[in-house]
Amino acid sequence: MNEQLKKDDKLLETTDCLEAVGTLRSIKNLLFLVIFICLLILQGAFWLVPTEYVSRPGEEPQKDVAPVTAMLFKLSVPAGQDVKVTSKTEKIEKAAQNLTADANAAKADPNAVPAKHYPQIKIEFSQLSRVIRVCNYLLVVSSILYSLTLLFAMKVSLVGRLGGISHITKATFLSFAVVVLILPWQLLFKTVGFGLIYTPSELLEAWENFEGASVPDVSLMIFRFSVFWLLVLMLLISAQWRSMCWSRNTLKRLGIVG
Repeated sequence: MNEQLKKDDKLLETTDCLEAVGTLRSIKNLLFLVIFICLLILQGAFWLVPTEYVSRPGEEPQKDVAPVTAMLFKLSVPAGQDVKVTSKTEKIEKAAQNLTADANAAKADPNAVPAKHYPQIKIEFSQLSRVIRVCNYLLVVSSILYSLTLLFAMKVSLVGRLGGISHITKATFLSFAVVVLILPWQLLFKTVGFGLIYTPSELLEAWENFEGASVPDVSLMIFRFSVFWLLVLMLLISAQWRSMCWSRNTLKRLGIVG
């Protein structure tokens, strides 16, 4: 009778542990996916800012400076050379007429393939700033919850004697390291350290100072925004891999997976 009760209690504990392991595994996988996507977006935003697809604040659209240039050229040329300027202008007008005639001929040709004009993508920096702020918020919350989820998984393994303690312990401490490296320490200790998260103003300032920066400054910038990001990503993937090994060993211990 006592042996039967012990077997029933053991079966009940195994069932509870199995439910806990399944729930924790689903949550940690979801949080890992959120962190991974946010990291990719932040890295993409860093390399997108210097391109022509992002309109920085204070950047004015290019204006037609040809009339102003022509006026300055005429003022700088002596009166005796007006004929040369006029002759150059006539040549330009003739060339424009020839191009117009060729374009009209191309339109008249029924077999001519019309040229496709695609609208140029232009992203305002204010819109990109909103995306960066949302990703920063999700990164902080998701990374903390990810670490707590692995910590709860380690406690379940210890209490239920499920095995895989080595894997889940390493995964937990790796996730703690990810949280520490993600947090924006530069906002608290400006000259001491920094974190992976950056503000839109920091990103804009970094690219504005890029053109006149020295080689050490450029190297520090690349390390700050890309190499450091790669280090955090590798730690995150390592923590996820360790947690997957723990989950597989636990399921083997419970007899779910052969």
